Amino acid sequence: MKNSAVLLIDDEISFLRSLRRLLWDEGYTNVEIEADPAATLSILKKKDFDCILLDISMPQMSGLVLLEQITQHYPDIPVIMLTANDTVDSALTAIKLGAYEYIVKPPDLERLFLTIKRGIEKRLIQKERDSLRNLSHLDKTIYNEFSDIITQSPLMYKVFDLVKIFAPTNETILIMGETGTGKDLIARKIHDLSPKKNKPFIAINVASLSSTLFESELFGHDKGAFTGASSDKAGFFEAANEGTLFLDEIGELPKELQGKLLRVLQYNEIYKVGNPNPIKLNTRIIAATNRNLLEAANKNEFRLDLYYRLTRGFLSLPPLHKRIEDLPLLTKYFMNKANETYSKKVTSLSERLISKLSGYDFPGNIRELENIIFNAVATSSKSIITDIADNNFSVVKQNILSDELISLEDAGRLHIQKVVSYCNGNTVKAADILKISERTLQRKLQHLRNSK
Repeated sequence: MKNSAVLLIDDEISFLRSLRRLLWDEGYTNVEIEADPAATLSILKKKDFDCILLDISMPQMSGLVLLEQITQHYPDIPVIMLTANDTVDSALTAIKLGAYEYIVKPPDLERLFLTIKRGIEKRLIQKERDSLRNLSHLDKTIYNEFSDIITQSPLMYKVFDLVKIFAPTNETILIMGETGTGKDLIARKIHDLSPKKNKPFIAINVASLSSTLFESELFGHDKGAFTGASSDKAGFFEAANEGTLFLDEIGELPKELQGKLLRVLQYNEIYKVGNPNPIKLNTRIIAATNRNLLEAANKNEFRLDLYYRLTRGFLSLPPLHKRIEDLPLLTKYFMNKANETYSKKVTSLSERLISKLSGYDFPGNIRELENIIFNAVATSSKSIITDIADNNFSVVKQNILSDELISLEDAGRLHIQKVVSYCNGNTVKAADILKISERTLQRKLQHLRNSK
């Protein structure tokens, strides 16, 4: 972001040079200055800027007049107005004409830098949205097969690219991702795009299989193989023959049973319980887990050879907080579904609530968002939902004075998150409570996001 282009416009050349030097010191390396406001539009035709700082009072041309011209021709560029005269009328006029922010000279540097940062972030988000809109024709052609998956995230498009590569093969696939990211949906999509699409797709949760019945459930048994085996039974592998078997939560498979699964993957044959004769199969395996299996292998909790056999093809699904641009689409989709379920007519969420959701990490990912929206619609008596009770969120804010002993760093992190959540994402208010500058708080929040 520090490489973003910034344009400074002021008739005082000494002020321009001083401000440019301050921005350089802050890390902004792509800063241009202009003392002649009449030259602005021609400059903007030649170069794409991410933020403009514009003085209001200039003898050659009023900054407000120039602002109106800029917003008419380049409405997506955030313009921060600078003035030595702090009057309500000029501030309101600037905002009405499309100014992003209004700052009094000499500016408070922390507020100025933070305003520039936010303005550039807004511009970059707009550019990304424009890019996605420009790719909309690709969604209908290259990604037409994924039209039932709600997304506009470039990260998900990368997943789709891999699905299209792996689907036509018969290779074993491992899908990794946090709970609620849609691993089962992607597994089904791989099957539907494969040559086996008209054959069985059987999904089982490995964690739900008991150790004593594991072989019988997966491989089947012959009549009389054990007490209670009153007839022959086909296992999941045999039932999915010529099709796909989806083994969800593969990371929960007990160590003593992993070797038996490995043998099936290596030789494509099973032994039914009570039958010494092997049965050859053509069953494709797709596995999924929310655990880091390589770390589990290093801890001797998961067989390394099984890990390598499962990862002949590998997909990693991004968590919701990494594809936050999908939040409006998913929210609208779940709202419509909830309206149908509960015969409601909720039309939208308030901006304050959208901000609250945007700042939430969604540890339960898309599944958690669905539950939140369904509960909100079910209990709403209005067309616009203005807030959601904290108990609808899966994360209960921890009390740092509880009996659980945690590190000072974790205590600080939890306290910052608690205060920001209490202030509904208002960082100005949160910074005041924490007795730190808003700029310092923004840096801490960015560090917390990067450390996840």
